[in-house]
Amino acid sequence: MFASIRRHQKWLWILISGVTIISFVAFFSPETQRGSSGSGAQNSDTVGSINGRPITRDQYFDAYREAQLRYLFSYNRWPENDEMTRQLGIMERETKNRLLLTEKLKDLDVNVGEAAIAEWIAEVFKDREQGVFRTDTYEQFVQQTLIARGLSRKDFERFVRHEVGIQHLITVAGLSGKLVTPQEAETVFRREHEQVDTEVVFLSASNYVAGVTVDPAALATFYTNRAAVYRSPERVQVTYVKFDATNYLAEAEQRMALMTNLSQLVEANYVQRGTNAFTDANKQPMTPEAAKAKIREEVRQGYALTEARKKAIEFANELVELPAQTNNLANLAAAKGMLSKVSEPFSESEEPPQLTVPPVFVQAAFRLTPQEPTFDQPIVGEDGVYLIGWNKRIPSTVPQLESIREKVVEDFRKNRIKELVANAGTQSYSSITNALAQGKSFEAAVAEANLKSVDLPPFSQKTLALPELQNRNSLSALKTAAFALSLGKVSSFTPTSDGGFIVHLQAKVPVADAQLKAELPEFLAELRKSRQSEAFGEWLRKEMDLAHISLPGDKQSAN
Repeated sequence: MFASIRRHQKWLWILISGVTIISFVAFFSPETQRGSSGSGAQNSDTVGSINGRPITRDQYFDAYREAQLRYLFSYNRWPENDEMTRQLGIMERETKNRLLLTEKLKDLDVNVGEAAIAEWIAEVFKDREQGVFRTDTYEQFVQQTLIARGLSRKDFERFVRHEVGIQHLITVAGLSGKLVTPQEAETVFRREHEQVDTEVVFLSASNYVAGVTVDPAALATFYTNRAAVYRSPERVQVTYVKFDATNYLAEAEQRMALMTNLSQLVEANYVQRGTNAFTDANKQPMTPEAAKAKIREEVRQGYALTEARKKAIEFANELVELPAQTNNLANLAAAKGMLSKVSEPFSESEEPPQLTVPPVFVQAAFRLTPQEPTFDQPIVGEDGVYLIGWNKRIPSTVPQLESIREKVVEDFRKNRIKELVANAGTQSYSSITNALAQGKSFEAAVAEANLKSVDLPPFSQKTLALPELQNRNSLSALKTAAFALSLGKVSSFTPTSDGGFIVHLQAKVPVADAQLKAELPEFLAELRKSRQSEAFGEWLRKEMDLAHISLPGDKQSAN
């Protein structure tokens, strides 16, 4: 259903989503309860600002829903709350961008007519074989797919209106990027598709392992010089109270019992996500019955988390009324007959051990101080909702050599191997160039240095792999070195992760006229699209900087 729109607009999602990275507080999610979480910012209808103007809660929720739809029409699936989505901040990024872009539509007075909206919908929901708009498909999407996600026809029509308007912004803001002449495109095409014919001498790091000995004095010096590398990062421990989702499954079941159309919604969700989205522990496709049971469990878990968050909000409301003390969270939990725990130590770059929590948990933990000892906003994890408070901050330290000797020895060996390879590479380059200067061939020069060369097939800047490189991850470096050479010249030794190489340029193979004629029109169109996206991306980055968008999640992401 979404094939056409994905084909033409997936690049736009990648462009816009990559402009900025932020982290948001869990309470922002429209799937969760909108009630107070115990701080003044959440009690107000204003949740942030853009260009000095307030962002209301409804504006934020509208932008979030549009971000969900943008993801759907880019990838033909809804964004899932998995680890990758959380780590990349996909929905948070797109929501913030959506707030900015809809604001720009208002500022620039971009009005989208009903005809343009109808045309967009007709194109997306068109039968690809017959080329006609499928009313039934569209109505099924509105009545089943949207409703199953908690969205409405109004949400979708607003999304389409803004989507068409954003396309207009792209056309205008990216106009300079489209001004690519056929002559310029031909120059770029020739440069990218010209091939080089090369011979390469590879030096493998594995050949130098036996030459490494670990001298105690040298090891001690190596450790001392690299002490900063082995310094353990600052870590924290937090006191936390977890509102486990399993404690609220009964409430979730009650809410599901009130859903008269639950079976239809599960069916619609199953159809929308597709059979490939459901696999078992062995990565085999689930049966329809098992997949639908999984969807029901996801719904139940979602409702249970919503109920858990309600209880966490009630707890947080009491917590913020207490005078700031480091033991408030544990004391209030004890007074309510609840269990508080202390996390294992963790740094800013790692998840707390034994806890399945989003990045905001770590960010919030490192903002805690004895003066501001509690983070009073619920943090929604995969299996529960958390409230956290100050417990301990563990300073950064440098461990003694003996306590990490095995690691230091390993690093010493790797470093020494790199030195041996680099020395051998430099000597080999000197030997080869001296032989060439004497009028000898590259093959003779290589043989004289007791080396072997590999004659690679011609490759271009567009080449993605060369079988002759096998497991060597040096193709990018090889391209850089080879295309910088003049005919008959050799490159200096280039180190790689598994050794290094010296490359000899035998010939350059220009693009064939037939290939240029056949491929240039499509290349020109793609180049213009790419340049347009770059120009729009630059414009969007500047506008994002000027907008000074402020949301509570921005404070939490600060270090």
